[in-house]
Formats: sequence, structure tokens, C-alpha cells
Amino acid sequence: MRLLTVGDSFTYGEELADNKSAWPNLLANKFGYELINLAKPGSGNTRMVRHCVEQVDNYDVAIIAWSHFARIEVADENGFYDIWPGSGTLPHKAHSPWRQAIIDYFTKYHNDDYLYRQYLLNIVLLQNFLESNGKRYLMLDAFGNHQANERVAVNNKDLLDQINSTYYVGWPDQSMMEWTYEVEQGPNGHFLEQGHVKVAEKIYAFMDDLPWLR
Repeated sequence: MRLLTVGDSFTYGEELADNKSAWPNLLANKFGYELINLAKPGSGNTRMVRHCVEQVDNYDVAIIAWSHFARIEVADENGFYDIWPGSGTLPHKAHSPWRQAIIDYFTKYHNDDYLYRQYLLNIVLLQNFLESNGKRYLMLDAFGNHQANERVAVNNKDLLDQINSTYYVGWPDQSMMEWTYEVEQGPNGHFLEQGHVKVAEKIYAFMDDLPWLR
């Protein structure tokens, strides 16, 4: 069984002594999956969707660990990169002098309501893509996107009603943040080995009710 995982630094294993201790590796080892972990620190949600679509012939199961709703992927002649409001410290800005201007503009003029709705659209579109292609999948949140007021707003009910919570770990009110509040963190705020064990255990428990995933 080939497992694809996509996400940000919390799925990559940022700040671990060895990122092979990250929860995707723990999950793959437990069930004997062949792992393709395309998580990347700072990754945005549009990047995750792109990889799931581009890699569709290369995996049997996909786990999507959505990042902050305001992170998006953009591109210029130097390649793809992710931005989100206030993300001026991300390393990709050094590759092109104009990227800092784009980050500053996006930080000042973005619209959270729009970006939250795009996050919901990504969930609905990707789950439908995976189901139509016969792919087994799970989704979960790295950040507390559910804490945004827009999640329960009436104007997003059309999208919220389409989300298949059967395959969404912790929906609608939990994320990796809630599961790892009390564990040790690195200097930059990433949970360390104990946190990755906790995230993996949450996914194991969820999968007990979905034996077809294994």
C-alpha cells in the first residue's frame, strides 16, 4: 500500500532530531505502508491539492493535513512558493527581490473571508477528486482553522454541508494543536517526538472505524 502525505512543517517533522520520527513515518511503519511524504515547511493548502492531483497514479491512500486557511501557493519564473499574511521570514523570499513586495501586499490587502472560503473549497474539491478516482483518504487540520468565525457562518453553509466528515479526523473542532498542547515543543513552536506520537495515535484510533483504509 502506497501512502501519500501532504502538509506543512507539522507533517514534515520540523525541529525533530530526525524527521523520520514524524507522524507519517510512524503511521507507515505501523501498517507497512510505502510512504511518500511531500510535506514541506511553510506549505500552503493549494500546494497540497496540486500534489494530490499530480501524484494521483502514485499512491493508494492520501492523508491531507491542511495548514492555516490563509496560506496559498503562488508562482513566478523562479518556481512555486507559498505565502500567507505576515510570513516575511520565510526563506523563499530571498530567491527573488520582488517576492517581499508580494508578501507585503498580500499581508496588507488579503481578505480572510475569501481565503477561508477558498480553504473550504479546496477540501470539497479534493475530497470529490479523490473519491471519483477511487482513492482512499483521510483529512485533518494542523492549525485551529475551526476557531475562525467563518467556519460556522451561514454564508459558508453550502460548502460546510458538502464536507464528508467520515474521513476527516477531528472534524469539526479539533486539530493537531488541540492534541499536542501539553507536549514538549522546539524553539520555533513545533511539537517534538511525543507530539508526533500523539498525532499518530489519533489517526490510528480514527482508522479503527475505517478498516478499509488498512
